[in-house]
Amino acid sequence: MRFIILLLCLQSAALFAAPRVVTSIPPLHEITAAVMKGVGEPALIIKDHASAHHFAFKPSHMSSLQQADLVIWVGRQFEAGFNRVPDVLPPSAQQLELMPGLGIENSDGHFWYSPKLLLHSVEIILTALTNLDPENRAQYKVNAESLIEAIESWRKNKQAQWQSRQPRFITDHAFTAHFEADMGFKAIATIHDHHDSHGGFKDLNRIENSLRTSPAACLLTLENPASPLAQNLAQKYQLQIVNVLAIVATNSQYPLTVQRLDQLNIALRDCL
Repeated sequence: MRFIILLLCLQSAALFAAPRVVTSIPPLHEITAAVMKGVGEPALIIKDHASAHHFAFKPSHMSSLQQADLVIWVGRQFEAGFNRVPDVLPPSAQQLELMPGLGIENSDGHFWYSPKLLLHSVEIILTALTNLDPENRAQYKVNAESLIEAIESWRKNKQAQWQSRQPRFITDHAFTAHFEADMGFKAIATIHDHHDSHGGFKDLNRIENSLRTSPAACLLTLENPASPLAQNLAQKYQLQIVNVLAIVATNSQYPLTVQRLDQLNIALRDCL
């Protein structure tokens, strides 16, 4: 009798086991983990401080992908090696590539710095999880609504703060474009359009002309240290180098996703 009860319990646990979800980078892991709270914890392939653009898969990463029920990543041109994901996954696994779903293919992939795109991404991930695991639909929905409320509240507050204000900054690569579009201002210049690539001396002359006609207060980066070219420009034009990821969010009670937004917002306040 005890054996039968134990067997039934094991079957019940297996029936409601959390889906095996794998995410590529920390911002996606934070969004997915918030939606999955109370159900399960997604796995993370590319840890903090590792570059998504120069990442090489290890055997352990391949094993994680091959056991996944759902894999979520930004875009095939954003995370190095993820164009191979469809060939690695088992036939039963689902794939969620967010840039096409957000309608931002062939543009800046840092969508988590846009409250508007973040809201859309939460809805896309919620739909994917609900389709994969309908038994936990209610929990996913509650979690997603809580995260959406936090993002919307932050966005409304910050849009009001930035109204008619223009921070004076350049970036080492184009990671603030979606935030700028959401908040209504624009960087003076961007050194690298796609991380390590820039347009050579002609493009560098354009950047320097921009800095001479529209002096900046700071240079924003996600790298530690900033690239040699960024450091040289900062020294030449007396720009404060601000590492966005080194900033502490103003409220530790924010969801991690909102804390990332707050880091960028604080960095830009220093550029006024």
